[in-house]
Amino acid sequence: MPRPPEFSAIDKIKMLLWSDRHCCLCKKPCGIDIVVAHIDDQAGNELDNGIPLCYDCHSEIGKYNKKHPLGNKYKPEELKARREQVYEEYTRHLVPPIHSHLDQTKIDGSKHTLPFVGFRLSHLSDSLPVNIRVEAKIIHNKKVLGIVSDPSGYYTGHTKWNINPRTLFWGGFNLLKEVADKPDDIKIEIRVTIIDQFEREHKLLPQCYRYIKDGDFWNLEPRSFTEWT
Repeated sequence: MPRPPEFSAIDKIKMLLWSDRHCCLCKKPCGIDIVVAHIDDQAGNELDNGIPLCYDCHSEIGKYNKKHPLGNKYKPEELKARREQVYEEYTRHLVPPIHSHLDQTKIDGSKHTLPFVGFRLSHLSDSLPVNIRVEAKIIHNKKVLGIVSDPSGYYTGHTKWNINPRTLFWGGFNLLKEVADKPDDIKIEIRVTIIDQFEREHKLLPQCYRYIKDGDFWNLEPRSFTEWT
């Protein structure tokens, strides 16, 4: 069955907002002279298969004769990468500074003890409310246990947090008992995704912590322990 010829109206608005109506190849401001094109004509109408283009570049991506391969055609991977460059250029001003870290200290100055892991997140700006998603991945004795079990969804990436300016959250999650009982090699990676007011997602790099039993604190390390998808 052939796919419908159009993206949804909501997705088209997102793409036009994210690009600020600039062509995602030549970066020319287009105004109304812009096309939301399919990157892969054989794929569907999902948001990730769309790219805003001026008329000239829309024509250009279709110009390539496989029988006479002079030059280099625009492949889907390059089109998506160039599109993301433009989206980032016109939405990064919507992303406020967000700081998060693991911390066993409670509000009253006393200490959390395992299996509870304390987490703080703060919005450091005076403007731009956003949503965020938080994912906490557990690694124990070199084994990746995956995303933490959390019925609330706050630390599995399934729940959007509402973050207003100058907001500070104190929270946390529990480790499995078998992990907390052997704390000599516990690592946790935290990934925060910021969702701006135009609903574009901005993934921050994972922050990677190693538990230090002597002192009961989390040491931030400058590398990732696992691969994120």
